[in-house]
Amino acid sequence: MRTGDDARHEPTLHTARLLLRPLSESDAAVLHELWTERDPRVPPHRQIDADGRPTVADLMESIRSNPPTTVGLLAVQHVKTGDVIGYCGLA
Repeated sequence: MRTGDDARHEPTLHTARLLLRPLSESDAAVLHELWTERDPRVPPHRQIDADGRPTVADLMESIRSNPPTTVGLLAVQHVKTGDVIGYCGLA
């Protein structure tokens, strides 16, 4: 595994198979889909509510308004396909 920073000095972690990188606005739809599949035991404030919130637009705004840091959520991207397959949190 290697670590590095991209052109904007954002934290990334690389393995042969996966890239962990800061979330981008284009990841909002994937995040929304993952939230819809959450286990019902997840706290309500971390689930899609009865009104469908957070929406993809809400998630995009959250990503846009929270600059990347060395801790927090990172997108998990499959290196060969470029598909975002999940996210993880680093503390």
